[in-house]
Amino acid sequence: MATGSDSASTKTVLYVVVVVVAVLVSTVLAPVVWNATQSSDEDSDTPSVAVITLRGGTTSNNVASIREDLRQARNNDSTEAVVLRIDSGGGPVASSEEIYLAVNRTAQEMPVVAYVEGVAASGGYFAIAPATAIYVKPSSVVGSVGVVATVPEVVELQNQQRQLFIRSGPDKQIISVDEIRNIVESFQNAFVGTVMKHRGDDLSLSEEEVSRAGVYTGTQAVENGFADEVGSLESAIQRAAEESEDIEGDNYNVYYKEPPEMLFGLLFAEADVEKRDGNIVYVDRGDETETEFEQPVKFYAVWGIPEEYTTDGNREVSINETN
Repeated sequence: MATGSDSASTKTVLYVVVVVVAVLVSTVLAPVVWNATQSSDEDSDTPSVAVITLRGGTTSNNVASIREDLRQARNNDSTEAVVLRIDSGGGPVASSEEIYLAVNRTAQEMPVVAYVEGVAASGGYFAIAPATAIYVKPSSVVGSVGVVATVPEVVELQNQQRQLFIRSGPDKQIISVDEIRNIVESFQNAFVGTVMKHRGDDLSLSEEEVSRAGVYTGTQAVENGFADEVGSLESAIQRAAEESEDIEGDNYNVYYKEPPEMLFGLLFAEADVEKRDGNIVYVDRGDETETEFEQPVKFYAVWGIPEEYTTDGNREVSINETN
């Protein structure tokens, strides 16, 4: 009896070990097999459509990855079109400009069709503005053509500072709120101008209406010209293939570039926002003791600033307002 029980236990243990090993092997090898399949399509002589995915903010890391994917697509002789699948609410102005430039360059060499998986707002929409066509889902969110700046409180109190600054010229001075407003306005004009350049013929909205930074559902976006079609990822891939002069019918491969690792980071926590002035958001960073230089003013093309942290016309809006 004991021998039979031990035998059963041994079989059970062996069975579990075999299953665990099989799962581990499949987990390790699955990405290898997937990448091998992807590479075979990517390097094939058959024309291909590349699907490149951006999920998350237009941060420097994400943009660097997407920019490299686009460069590889341009340099791959078999890649004849690109679908940019996007779900992004934007990010810093500088990196948002970088992805725009990369998409724009690619669109000049081959068809680029954007597919809005969830959100393409602010810097996310800036990125896809040069696309040959923009596909959305009914629930997609697009738009928010605008810029916001985060500014330390010290800018407003610059005249009260006791630190001594020695400058090399008359314009080498501490930046003022008015200067920041001018920079924001300049960025905003460039952003709106870019959207009008690429989408102006399709838009039913005026330049002034676009500059109000409204957001629209996918259905609304198709109606007002912010997007072209309501459809699926497969529809976007088919459209990209149809736009290419080097793809005939359904004779093409589709390969998916692995998306960058999703890195989430809040621009600022709600509890940190101390006051607002127009498009300027003042952030309380607490008792930070960091002595290294930190960029005092940061500019973002991002969607999602809570309404209570903005102004209503010329009237200051406070979260403690009760009237």
